[in-house]
Amino acid sequence: MINMYVARTSEVDELDLAIEEIKSQIDFSVLKKNSGGIIFCHIDFFESGLISELCKMLPFDVIGMTSMAGACANGYGLFDLTLTVLTSDDVSFKAGMTNGINKENYIDEVDKLYKVMRNDVNDDPGLILSFMPYIRDVAGYEVVDAMDKAVGGIPIWGSITNNVDFNYEKVQTICNGKYLSAGVAMMFLNGPIKPKFVVSSIPERNISNNRAIITKSEGSILREVNDTPILEFLKNIGLVITKENITTTPLMVYYGDSAEPVALGFYTLFDDGSVLTGGEMPVGTSFAVGSIDADGIFESAETGLKEILALSNRQATLLLPCVTRYIMLAPNQESELQLLTEKLGESGLPFMMGYSGGEICPMPGADGKLHNRFHNYTFCACIL
Repeated sequence: MINMYVARTSEVDELDLAIEEIKSQIDFSVLKKNSGGIIFCHIDFFESGLISELCKMLPFDVIGMTSMAGACANGYGLFDLTLTVLTSDDVSFKAGMTNGINKENYIDEVDKLYKVMRNDVNDDPGLILSFMPYIRDVAGYEVVDAMDKAVGGIPIWGSITNNVDFNYEKVQTICNGKYLSAGVAMMFLNGPIKPKFVVSSIPERNISNNRAIITKSEGSILREVNDTPILEFLKNIGLVITKENITTTPLMVYYGDSAEPVALGFYTLFDDGSVLTGGEMPVGTSFAVGSIDADGIFESAETGLKEILALSNRQATLLLPCVTRYIMLAPNQESELQLLTEKLGESGLPFMMGYSGGEICPMPGADGKLHNRFHNYTFCACIL
């Protein structure tokens, strides 16, 4: 059994006041034999020194990241720090972090971290929580794929880090007081756990009935579809993609081993007309073009919340909706935050939410087993 406690503070500069505020919301004397912490916060909490002081105070391992916003039953805010504590007598928690990763070393760094952490526990973890950096020359799916291979398919749930700065120039991952702009943090959950995962992306009505086939690509770079340059193909179906609107068109990709399509986005428009996407684009794979709007965002959130609320025996609810959802809800950008806190707050059960720069969540495959996936645009949750 896992118990969950959550605290939040908006106090950045007065470190003693911030820590007292956290202590007033979590009674650390009632924690069980094993505990682990998760932090979502604004970049200011690193610069003020609160992250370092808070991690020194906590008698257990902690991982976390910068996020556009955080939320819990106590409220939400863009400039807050949210601390979640998971505690259990029969589930243990262990954290670690790589050195800074780059295009040359990310596979070795992830593999090395997993092996070091695995040597310190008796059994394979039942779940790995992970927060990964935003690296311009390493696609999110590439890091997730490296992790999946390193851990042998153990379920991974987490996020790419992000911040209120849309260029992501100031982002950090956290592990036990150490923080890096390019670190991969992991937390093992070992013991009798059966996590449930919720992924709700684009409503069916917002997905085209017509599928196209990828005919030329390189990794996550999409070049041709149905033997036609990607931009020309999109123009022919009424979509003109520019550098200004590139993030507003999701693709629903039907991977061969996936029971459901995976939502991915366009990231970068290159001078040669090719497009960098959020995930791998294998030749021969089909996809459908979707659309994203405020109604669709709310519909997917309500679908995800319905799944969560149906799990009345849940002990911990961790949420990571895509940060693009927040951006696309302008001018009512906090409306999804309001919806989540109201619906989940009514249950009286604890939850924690942060916005994600790219979601990492297992999905059922055609073989009936869970497969680790990288997503964009989704409402994403892990239930313990």
